[in-house]
Amino acid sequence: MRKEEPRLAWWIVRWALLALAIPGASQSALADAPRLGPFELPKPRELTVFRDDQAFSPFEALNGSFTSPEACAGIPNSLWIDAEGKGDCIRYYPQALADGKNPVVLVYFGGDVMLRNAKGVRFITDSYIRQSPATIAAEMTEWAQKAGHPVIFMARPGIYGSSGDHNRRRHPREIALMDRALDLIKQRYDVSSFILTGHSAGGQIVAGLLNRREDVAAAVITSGLVSVKQVSAFWERRRRLPGKLLYNAADFYDPITEIDRIPTEPRPGIYLLSDPEDRVVPFFSQLFYVRRLRAAGFEPHHIYLQATDRQRHLLAYHGRLAAALIARGQTPVEIRRAVHEMELEQFK
Repeated sequence: MRKEEPRLAWWIVRWALLALAIPGASQSALADAPRLGPFELPKPRELTVFRDDQAFSPFEALNGSFTSPEACAGIPNSLWIDAEGKGDCIRYYPQALADGKNPVVLVYFGGDVMLRNAKGVRFITDSYIRQSPATIAAEMTEWAQKAGHPVIFMARPGIYGSSGDHNRRRHPREIALMDRALDLIKQRYDVSSFILTGHSAGGQIVAGLLNRREDVAAAVITSGLVSVKQVSAFWERRRRLPGKLLYNAADFYDPITEIDRIPTEPRPGIYLLSDPEDRVVPFFSQLFYVRRLRAAGFEPHHIYLQATDRQRHLLAYHGRLAAALIARGQTPVEIRRAVHEMELEQFK
């Protein structure tokens, strides 16, 4: 019996490490996952047309992809968009759009799927690798039912089936591509107004669109990267990798610098959902954005929640619920109550 004790202890430790997803516990499972070193340039390849339950490629998300206007025309629900002298095929995933007029459409922008470890090595999240057009369609169907209106999942450049380079996120070109995408969708489906929601870096896009569009009835931002240069400076002070990185944070688009461009007639409804213990995007940066909005004469609704993930960051589903309730005409008090009830359900 004593001979079995070390072996039993090893199995307990092994499974505990796997359950906690501690690096080193499942290296064999991650051995084939693509990586990019901190100074390694991406190697883009031709865009794959993902269909049904075909999982999105981590290689393309990490390295980028390219295609042509002719190829883009054959991809379901896609838009060829030129920005800054270069074109990309932007894909979107709609549910419940009518053939005729669509007065209100909800649009979701997801967060980053590329992360960096302490040594600066870039990799793609496991959650992205499990996604496919079919999983997005299922989530959008549920969201449309809750909202009682059509919804769209917008694929940011380089991920979820759009061409482009996810390494170039946060730059003005990404905002310009998403802005033009909404223009084309508005024309194609006769949309009167949008309710936008974005999580994390998707919140940067929503804030940027809020600064430049007059057809945004409401915006919901969860765990948002809305004060970009402030957060970039925070990250820079804490990075342990020496040397010059492949990007210049000074080139990032910071929506907080253009708050004065948000239309005031009529004023859009603005909701921010934050976890004060967020370990990915610091809470102080979201609070700073809210205070700047108020100083500019807006009345944002700032709701504090507790995310259930280890990083206290994932509030995307809370944001989509809030957007659905806005579309149904619920009051700010009712929306606040509903997202807090969702929070409580998670801890039962």
